[in-house]
Order: sequence, then C-alpha cells, then structure tokens
Amino acid sequence: MVRSEEHVDRKSSFLVASVILGVAFVIGMSIFGYFFYISKLPQKTLSVTGSARELVVSDVAKWGSSYSVKVPESKLNYGFRLMKEHEKKVLDIFEKNGINKDEITLSAISVSEMYVEPTQVVERQYVLTQFINVQTNDVDGIAQKVKNITQEILDLGVAFQANPVEYYYSKLAEKRVQLLSSAVRDARRRAEEIAKSGGLHVGKVISAKSGVVQVLAPNSVEVSDYGTYDTSTKEKEIMVTVNVVFEAK
Repeated sequence: MVRSEEHVDRKSSFLVASVILGVAFVIGMSIFGYFFYISKLPQKTLSVTGSARELVVSDVAKWGSSYSVKVPESKLNYGFRLMKEHEKKVLDIFEKNGINKDEITLSAISVSEMYVEPTQVVERQYVLTQFINVQTNDVDGIAQKVKNITQEILDLGVAFQANPVEYYYSKLAEKRVQLLSSAVRDARRRAEEIAKSGGLHVGKVISAKSGVVQVLAPNSVEVSDYGTYDTSTKEKEIMVTVNVVFEAK
C-alpha cells in the first residue's frame, strides 16, 4: 500500500513539473514571439540633409610660369646655352622681386619638335622650355610680384608665359571635421522642425553619411557632385553636407 501511494505521489509530482515546464515554455515563446514581432515592425525614421559653411582666407599661393626658345636642329646646343643664360636672368628677377630660392622649383628643360607640313623641305625646328613653379605663403603680395616679374622678363626679350596665381587653404582637413559637427547639428534642427508637423519627436542618430567638400568662391553656388575647389580667390567659402537618418518617436 505504501509503495502504491509513493508511486502515485511520484506520478503527481512529475505531472505538476511537466505542467509547469509546459506553461513556462509557452510563456517564453510568447515573449520571444512578441519581441520578434516588434523587431519586424517598420521603424519610423527621418532622413535629413544638414549643411555648414565657413569663410576662410587662403594661406598658400601657387604660381606656374615658363620661358622658352625656338631653334633649328643644327643649333640645339646653342639653344641649351641660351636657356641657361635665360635661367640666370629669370631667377635674378624672381629674387629681386622677393621670391625666395626655397619657394622655387625648376623643371628639367623639355624639348619638343615643331610641326611642319610634310611637303615643306625645311630644317627641323625645336622649342626648348623650362617650367618654374612657385609656392609661397605670401598670399597678399604674390599677385603684385607676378605682375612685376612678368613685365621685367618680357622687357628682356625672353619668351615668358605666366599662369594665373592659384590660392589654397592648407587646413582643409581639420576644417572639414569641425564643419561636419556643425552640419549634423543643422540636420537635427531641420529634423525637429519636420517632426513637429507630424507630431513626432527626434530620437537618436541611426546613420550619417557625409558629402563631398565644396571649396567655393565667396557667395558662389557652383557646387559639384564630385566636389569643387576654387583657386581663383584668396577668400574661400568651405561648405560640407551630411545626410543623417534619425529615429522618429
């Protein structure tokens, strides 16, 4: 009798445990299913583009120029000697006008044959050219120096060609980081304005993607999908954009 009662008790305990485990399993699966369902619901988001601009002054100027001579093939050696004479005169004028030697880079002398009609029976003609590149921090004075240098070299009878001065801003990478922070804040402000009209609140940032940097002349709107870098003016306006996706509650 005692064994029978013990057997019944064990069966009852096993049954109760099974029921409890079953209920716990059902509850657990229900909770899991709820959260899985919630995770699959479409998340409300706001995608907004923010921008930031700042006016800066160039701190580097670059200027390219060249001088050349034209000689027949029989006088190439003379042409090279003449180029060396021109080099000394040209560099003296550069130095006289305040261009330091460490700001100048000279190329090797290039030689190119001039085109003549195949029917013409003439001696081959060649043009010898040397390029001069200047990089300086004197962004305020370089334009006047270029004007003076060009005139003085032309007065010597040297075939001299001067390119426009190009102006650059050397701290662009650092400025871009600063402006990106401002652009994100601008994006949040815009998102909040949009959210108000829909009765929503702007939450955390889900993703952010920066656009290309635009270096523009002041008040210019000539932006490009690939980025723009205006070199014609000393003052420049740096603009960055960022597309930010916010959580909307």
